[in-house]
Amino acid sequence: MDRHAGLDVPDPAPGEFLSRGYQGAVYLRGAGADRRVIKQAMGGRIARVVRSAMLRREFAAYERVGGLPGIPRCFGLQPDGSLALEFVAGEPYRENSSALKDRDRFFQQFKERILALHALGVAHADLKRRGNLLISPEGAPILLDFGSAVIRNPDGSFWNRFLFRQACRMDLNAWVKLKYRRRYDLLSPEDQQHYRPTALEDAARVVRRAWRKVTVRHVRKAWRLRRQARRDQPR
Repeated sequence: MDRHAGLDVPDPAPGEFLSRGYQGAVYLRGAGADRRVIKQAMGGRIARVVRSAMLRREFAAYERVGGLPGIPRCFGLQPDGSLALEFVAGEPYRENSSALKDRDRFFQQFKERILALHALGVAHADLKRRGNLLISPEGAPILLDFGSAVIRNPDGSFWNRFLFRQACRMDLNAWVKLKYRRRYDLLSPEDQQHYRPTALEDAARVVRRAWRKVTVRHVRKAWRLRRQARRDQPR
């Protein structure tokens, strides 16, 4: 009897470990032009079934939008069910947004890429997560991780069409949020048309604010900053 049966034991790593997310683990394999990002479902039996289904949906999204600029190429699902993607060089937007040389051009390209996705029937639905955005060496946006994508079916149900419309609005709302750094009072007349919060986003905002109050987040953050400042003081 396999003593590991039923346990959360990962498969042998297919490369250099990069990160772990809700879809599983992400690895880097190969070298030079042959470098590939490998997304592998992890966890126990049920978790793997769910995560494998998410990888298949992500593969379907990449198939729909293949060839668009700023989107990594997809090399398909591997025999073990993992997803192989092009490795794209870039700097994380989260840590490097303030260093953008041409911010207006970046966000114009960002919007164009979002609208191009929508025209092909794919909404990313997770662009508010800054970790899903890179800055290319040329200063252009690169969109990552289509694990939450919503795909419009040509003969889809009312529910599919509704979800797709909501996800499209979420993409453009995320674009506005990042471009204006949450300063919605500064929106230009042209960009106001792109900001239409969904009911789900409104509800999430209320819950997030309540959670911050309950957990006294600002107090804990100030305490951590003071502790770090004391550590940094010369002795």
